[in-house]
Amino acid sequence: MADRLWLIINKIKLRALMNQVLISAKLILLAACSLAAQPSDSKNYYSELTLRNFRKEPLFHEEIDFENIDYPRLHAAIFFVTNEERAKKNLSFLEYAPELEKTAIMHSIDMNRDTFFSHFNPVDKKKKTPNDRAALAGILNPFLAENIATCHGLQYKSGTNVYIRGDGQFSYKIDGELIPPHTYLSLAEAVVDDWMNSKGHRKNILMDSALQLGCGSDFYRDRHFNNMPSFKVTQNFQLYVKIKSK
Repeated sequence: MADRLWLIINKIKLRALMNQVLISAKLILLAACSLAAQPSDSKNYYSELTLRNFRKEPLFHEEIDFENIDYPRLHAAIFFVTNEERAKKNLSFLEYAPELEKTAIMHSIDMNRDTFFSHFNPVDKKKKTPNDRAALAGILNPFLAENIATCHGLQYKSGTNVYIRGDGQFSYKIDGELIPPHTYLSLAEAVVDDWMNSKGHRKNILMDSALQLGCGSDFYRDRHFNNMPSFKVTQNFQLYVKIKSK
């Protein structure tokens, strides 16, 4: 009797296990089908867009979804707005360098993770200076200049009084509309405008010796400001000679 009962229990366990395996297989299949159905984002902003047409790019005018940020799109918008400022002064167009974008992303992430805001990494000696970080990104001849910034993810004017409407949500009036997120382009404009209003950052953007550029960012929520959606942003310039990489 005991042996029979043991056999019945094990059959039930086996049947349950097989059901779990079947469910898992179905979930994997559904996920694969879902990914296959999604259009691949193969857009190369740097080869497809120019200073003459980048402002007409529809994707740049979409509001940023903080739960699903398209970082390459944001970095490209910052890249073109920066070059636009150079064009106003009849300066050369800076070439896009993915190695510089990599260093910029690296530093933005590190600043968020280790809670500092500086050109010098106080935590990791291997990443201490912009040139150190460039070497880690595979650049053999780093001659870098760097801009960093913090910026709000909402279209909020710093210093303006606001009413808290929820976690990370604000309005200018008690019952007013929520302050909307930036679009990719408007956030790029905001951060580049901040840099252009700072003597040292402006100098980097308008350097004659700059040849290449890469921009990188990382999202965070400002715990000191009701979890305001925010970004750390970095841009790196290669000076004097173009990058040689490993």
